[in-house]
Amino acid sequence: MARQVTFPITVMAGSTAIKIYRSPLKVPASPPAGDSPGGSSESKSYDSYVLAYYRGGKRLRIRFSTLQEARDKADAIRTTILNEDTTALQLTGQDSVIYARAKNLIAEFGIGLDQVAQEYKDMRDVLGKTSPIEAARFFERFGKSVKENKTIPAIVEELNANLRADNKSSYHVRDMKSRLEAFALAFPRPIMEVTTKEISDWLRGLRGSNKRGEAVELAPKSRNHYRNSVVQLFNHARDHGYLPKGMPTEAEAVKTLDVVPSTNEIFTVPEIEKVLSTAPSWMVVPMAIKAFCGVRTEEMLHLQWEHVNLTTKYITLPSEVTKTKQRRLVPISDNLVAWLTPHLKPSGPICPRWGRAQALFQAFDRHGKRQGIDVGANKFRNSYISYRVALTHDVAKVALESGNSPRVIQREYLELATEEEGKKWFAVYPKATHAPRRSKEAKKREGTRTLSAKLNKEEGTVR
Repeated sequence: MARQVTFPITVMAGSTAIKIYRSPLKVPASPPAGDSPGGSSESKSYDSYVLAYYRGGKRLRIRFSTLQEARDKADAIRTTILNEDTTALQLTGQDSVIYARAKNLIAEFGIGLDQVAQEYKDMRDVLGKTSPIEAARFFERFGKSVKENKTIPAIVEELNANLRADNKSSYHVRDMKSRLEAFALAFPRPIMEVTTKEISDWLRGLRGSNKRGEAVELAPKSRNHYRNSVVQLFNHARDHGYLPKGMPTEAEAVKTLDVVPSTNEIFTVPEIEKVLSTAPSWMVVPMAIKAFCGVRTEEMLHLQWEHVNLTTKYITLPSEVTKTKQRRLVPISDNLVAWLTPHLKPSGPICPRWGRAQALFQAFDRHGKRQGIDVGANKFRNSYISYRVALTHDVAKVALESGNSPRVIQREYLELATEEEGKKWFAVYPKATHAPRRSKEAKKREGTRTLSAKLNKEEGTVR
């Protein structure tokens, strides 16, 4: 009678125990043809054996379908271990001293010497010529400053919330949100994993659209804006412990592109006369202020009549209105006084019809197209700065008035207009058609006064 096998089966290799366990696998049986998928079915059991042993402080497991395969593998492992132990037993002299010293050094970690050797090899494969101790010291200095391995979408959300909480300008908040949400969509993973090359490739792949709605490459200046937004994101991550402190970030290594300034488009004097003289009354004021004060479109949306003082001839732009978050005074020219006077109100928004800068620009653009004139996104502001510089010859003064830096003024607005053209620009006055519409009662009263004056004149002549 065959002797019954008792599990686990143990095969000894020196001090190492190699064990074989019986571990049947249960697989649900397929239902008979025609049965419903939801019907009950019995599972089927298959013989399976697991061989397990420890080596280098790690438990290793191998599964076999037959007991004989498991026994054969156990014998092969036993032979290998015994050969390794035999080699170890043959250590003499200095080698045995080294072995004993190494065992003592790692005793506190509770792992085998062979495991230490394997980990060392793995480290050198990663580090190359850099020694593990150098890597450890580098981690001690920089790596420990990383408090959390946070994802880019989470950091973008956090940064945008901080910008709003810090009361940053609406321009900055809007632009950062748009650019960084696009970046988060492309990289929905931990920020520690994103490389300089990946960021550069993403920037190269960005596309905009031309006036015909066709996809085109972003201009270098726009690419740089995206790059700078990503750099700010990575700086935020470093400051908050999501990247190593004291280290340049992957985003900082992305190169900026050289930008050749394009020539700013400006209105000619006849064009601005036509645009303003044909504009509906509710569009005249914002157009005139932009043309003769250079106020930005988004600043215009927040401008109130209380900010306009025709007595002192200054428009005051509070810090909460301006793009740069700095208070600004802009002089009101005599011709602008004439454009504003018929429409002057004691208080309230100057642009009550529009809630977004894009809507205001679109209204200007539609009006311009009806007159056969291209208005452009910044054409009013470009015209003001260009003609004002030409008239005053004072770059610093115009920079303060327009909220730009003198460097930008010198680079983009010099010599676009002559002094004579500047004089003509600020001598564009409204025609009588721009007086506010009078009510029927007002017209009737005026007609009565005119008739009375005429009768009195005739009576005086008769006398």
